[in-house]
Amino acid sequence: MSNRTADLDLTGATEAFCARLSAEGRSPATIAAYRRDLALVARVAGALAPGIVCRAVTAGLIDQVLSAGAVTESERGPRSAASLHRMKAAVRAFFAWAAETGVVGDNPARSIRMHRLPRKLPVFLTTAEKKRLLKELKGRTDFSTLRDRAMIEVLLGTGIRLGELAALDMDDIDLDAKHLRVRAKGNVPQVKFIKTDLRTLLRRYLAERRRHGRPEMEALFLSNRDGRLCQRQIANRLAHWLRKAGIEKELTPHGLRHTFTTHLYGATNDLLVVQRALGHRDVSTTQIYTHLVDGQLEEALERL
Repeated sequence: MSNRTADLDLTGATEAFCARLSAEGRSPATIAAYRRDLALVARVAGALAPGIVCRAVTAGLIDQVLSAGAVTESERGPRSAASLHRMKAAVRAFFAWAAETGVVGDNPARSIRMHRLPRKLPVFLTTAEKKRLLKELKGRTDFSTLRDRAMIEVLLGTGIRLGELAALDMDDIDLDAKHLRVRAKGNVPQVKFIKTDLRTLLRRYLAERRRHGRPEMEALFLSNRDGRLCQRQIANRLAHWLRKAGIEKELTPHGLRHTFTTHLYGATNDLLVVQRALGHRDVSTTQIYTHLVDGQLEEALERL
């Protein structure tokens, strides 16, 4: 082990760790979350043991850090169980990497225990709400609304993630082959089927997009200034149309992925079909949607 590696502090090691995550194709949002959590851990560790370097971190110090008020409390009160769980996962992943690369000798985070969190049922649109939202969008003909409708219907019709939608380029859409290409989690390429009515809408949008956008712009969905729409802008456009449609649910673009999944499971009752549509590696990740549809069945029976 070189002296430089042996004396690496937590902040420097965090940057090296995040560089590894980036090289592995982890999403910018995931890397940013790791960086935030590990920066807080480094600050608290530095307050408890000024000048500490990675190789001097012990399991006892990690326990102190993870139970410190600065970690367990936020400006708005006690930190959520999900937030603390994520922080523990970041610490475990960081020190596993540090041990693997020789930044530390022994892994001091090996003893951290992770308890499975109870899953929250996701928020999604009912069939009636979905129709109401799309009716609001279909009633207008300007380019911005056509773009917003295309984005929302792609999310509802394919179940792709917000980041995947924002990253779509013109070349990723092949209407003759009935598919679009995305880079999913872990930078894994996936192909999504585009159903007939969505292909019709996208043909309309692409024709208008070519008239409105600069030829050199690769992005499929453009802002009013001819730049690529970012994830925040897309979320804001969805929130705008939900308000217009009188839908008061706190629904994010990821809620449209949940809507796609719930309605697909309701139509097929086949968890493996849903798993393939979402690109989940493990069917247990998909199983939460069985509870959603069971809940819909209970409501329907109550109305008989």
